Parts: sequence; structure tokens; C-alpha cells
Amino acid sequence: MNKSEVKMNDLTHFKHYNVILIRYSGEIWLKSKKVKIRMLKILMNNVKNMLIRSEILVHKYQLSQDSARIFFFFNNEDIPKAVDVLRNVFGIYSFSPALRTSCKLNNIIKKAIIIGEIILQKGDTFALRVKRSGKHEYSSIEVATKVGQAILDYFTDLCLKVDLTSPQKKIYIEIRGDFSYIFTDIVKSKWGGLPIEKRKKILIMDVGRLTDLLSGFMLMKRGCDIYPILFNLLEEDNSFNVRLLNWKELVNYTPYFKFNALKVDLFKILGQLSQELKEQKYFCAICRLIRFEILSKILKELKIEGFEKIRAISDGANLNLLTSCPDEIDLESIALNFMFSENPIFTPLIGLNSKKIEQFLLKISSNLNTINYCRFKPKNQEINIEELKKIYKSLNLKHLIEESLISIKEIKIIS
Repeated sequence: MNKSEVKMNDLTHFKHYNVILIRYSGEIWLKSKKVKIRMLKILMNNVKNMLIRSEILVHKYQLSQDSARIFFFFNNEDIPKAVDVLRNVFGIYSFSPALRTSCKLNNIIKKAIIIGEIILQKGDTFALRVKRSGKHEYSSIEVATKVGQAILDYFTDLCLKVDLTSPQKKIYIEIRGDFSYIFTDIVKSKWGGLPIEKRKKILIMDVGRLTDLLSGFMLMKRGCDIYPILFNLLEEDNSFNVRLLNWKELVNYTPYFKFNALKVDLFKILGQLSQELKEQKYFCAICRLIRFEILSKILKELKIEGFEKIRAISDGANLNLLTSCPDEIDLESIALNFMFSENPIFTPLIGLNSKKIEQFLLKISSNLNTINYCRFKPKNQEINIEELKKIYKSLNLKHLIEESLISIKEIKIIS
């Protein structure tokens, strides 16, 4: 490690810190005042829940007077654990573990020297980055000048030099109202985005493709509250257990203590379909229509807690030939969703190339695993919308679909 770098998990670096200063995403900042305050309240509550779920004690949290920053207060030994949690919170742009003191210049100088004792080494170049909000008897430039001189005078044995262009070490000072916050690190969150809120509910259709999971994740990044429906196309339990492990990787990005999915078994229907369907080239398209019909019945007929105001469905179609499901079938069969439901189907991966999709999946977690989720797919498939509708209406699937609905299982996904 370069001497100018500070490890974020080094406890000695945090022994004087008592707060984490949070900067929220620019998307929230651009909202109207009313919408921004609503989103900030949701974001603060999400952060609190994720910290509590990780058994991290939060003393208090608050919004700055100008609504530009969020502050969470901790025991200093808990700050490294809190850093790991905050990286995954949607709606956060960046954050900084910090030392809080008053806005009095003498106090700022004393605390900046304490930080200097931790990070400065002989021969270092350094700079102060000062921001100020509110009315004070000094300017930002005066603070930087006086604190910088105090550091030079205190650490005469280190032969320090000021370098405002490319310093080896930086000390940041944010003065906001009656308090100031001194820190050395700006930690970027992994995703930014918008805070997840309960009123933006999306049903996630998942047949075992990682693209289905990623589709749900991308909607979480847009602030959506997701409800996975896991269609099981195989009788073997092992592959389904792998899928559950994949979904568990997403729990760390949610603010909820309860994250559930529904399991819908389709292997009996598909087994009968593979034996009775004369036009096997329509198999995947019919499978899609079966899923659309089941999703529609789940939303219209089943009284499931939390599902009351779901208004859309997600699909992992991506047009990059990344999965066993044919892209053309995926795309064209979406148009037939109207046969069963008025809810729109979102396809957030359509605009992403295969490399970007793979990068996103790796960024979410290195523990995601692909599975061979379907054994029924025929080699050659095609789709004719009118012919597909005729074939589907001729099939006697009502009884089997009702059986699948009756046997739905609710599964708790716990990290």
C-alpha cells in the first residue's frame, strides 16, 4: 500500500471519528423541495434499517439545516462496519467518516491537528479542502490558510509542504452551521440511484436466468420495491437452491428485514406440454404465455400480503443471446401480455450489451452462479403471433395452471 493511502478498515484511522457524513445522489438533489425532503426521509430510514439489520448501533441521525448532508452518529469502533453497509445503499453518492466539532476556528485547528497526527508522515505534501455553509466570521479561504499554517507550525519536524494541485495527503473540512466536520476520505457508493420506497412495487419474473435477477436489481437501483416470482422449471431441488443463494446476494442491498419470494412450480405443466404439443417450435413462446397468465392471476386473484399495489412486471430479456431463452421469442411474446394483464412489462437490460451485463453481475457479487434452468427447450424455434394465440387457446392448461397457483410457496430469503 502507498504511504499516502489510508486503509478504510484500519481502526486506528477511526479512533477519533464519531460521525459519517453522507452525500446523496444528484438525482435526489434535482427534485422539487417537497419531493426531495420526502426522498431524504426515505433514504435516512433505509440507512437506519440496513445498519440495524447488520447489528450496528446508531446513536442518532439527522439532516443538515440546508438539507445538503445527512449525518449518522456511531461509536467509533462501529464506523468500519458502517462503511461496508453504506457502500450498498441506493440513493447515496458518497460518504465520509468524520470527526465532528464546533464551528469555532480554534476547535477546528485542534481537531485538524489530531487528524494530521494520524495521516501525515515526514516529507509529505498536503492540502486543505474547505467547504462552508451558513454565516460565520471567517471565509473558507481564511480557514484553509490558518489551519494550514497551524499544521505547518505544529509538525515542524516532518518538513511538510503545501501543494494545492496534487498533494499526497488531503484534509477536508466542512463547516455547516454551528458544527464542522473534518475527514480525509471520500468513499463512493457502488451504485448511486434512488432510495427504495414501498410505493414503487414491481413483480420480478425469474425463470433462473441471471439476467432476470439483474433486471430486478436495476429496478431496485431506480428506487423500486421488488417482489420476485421464482418459476421452477425443474424437479431437482439443487438448482433451485443455487437460485436462492443468488437472490440472497441481493438482500444486502435492501432496507427490509423481511425479503420474500414466491416459488411457482412449472415442471408438471411443461412436462405435459412437451409430450402433447405438436408444434414444438412454439414451446418457449407458450411457456412465456403460461407465466404471464400465472402472474396475472397472482395479482388479480390471490390475496398476498404486500402485493396489493403492484403495477408492473420485470423481465430479463436482453437481446444479447446470453441465455437459453431465444431473444426473438422473448421480445415478441411480451406483446401478448395484454391477453392476461394490463400491467406493463419493463425490460431494463435491453439497452445493455453482454459485456456491460457481465460487469454489472460481477459488481453485485462474485458469488452469483449460472444454472441450466430448463431441459425442455427445443433446438429450432420460431414465432408467429397469430398462430401462437390459436395454439395457446387450444391447449387445455387451465387445470394445471390452477394447480400451480394452489401449490405456490412463500420463501424467506435471508442473507
